[in-house]
Amino acid sequence: MTKDSSSRVVPARFHTILADPPWDHQQQGLKGAERHYRLMSLDRIKKMPVSDLAADDAHLWLWVTNASLRDGYDVAEAWGFTVRSVLTWVKFRLGLGAYLRNSTEHLLFCTRGKAPVLFKSQPTWINAPVQEHSRKPDEQYAVIERISAGPYLELFARRRPPSSTRNWFVWGNEVDADIQIPGYWVPSDDQHWQQHTEHRRR
Repeated sequence: MTKDSSSRVVPARFHTILADPPWDHQQQGLKGAERHYRLMSLDRIKKMPVSDLAADDAHLWLWVTNASLRDGYDVAEAWGFTVRSVLTWVKFRLGLGAYLRNSTEHLLFCTRGKAPVLFKSQPTWINAPVQEHSRKPDEQYAVIERISAGPYLELFARRRPPSSTRNWFVWGNEVDADIQIPGYWVPSDDQHWQQHTEHRRR
């Protein structure tokens, strides 16, 4: 275990992991996601050592777009999980799309080991407003916390979970990450390395 910047003890492994990978499917062009953040290849996503971050009995909540839905199953398997159900975010807003206009995104609910579901009345859809590009609805945290036990880790986080009092930890390019992932650099790694070096000099 380690400590984050607020002196909380960071678990070595987590019972619930939420991930929103920067899929590179159909994300190029004038209106694509690459204008907002760096994309990641499917192979590099699959090679992330998420299995080492998860407890033996754990839940994974994995965001996928309509274009990356098939690959989401492969990523879950590569990370050591089995997809059990799909939660669909209905946006009720006409989106982009070369064929059909995308007005939904999906959150794959996955398990490994024996991780019980704490709440069994969640339907397979949520309706929540669309905010800035790529930001997932804040309602996701309430849904996850009802169903899955902590401690919680969010991968590819852009901010800390708002209004949550649960034990969430984060990792991503746009936040002060609580953990480091070997081979996957984020800006706060430099800060944590500097703090570690200074501590060893004392």
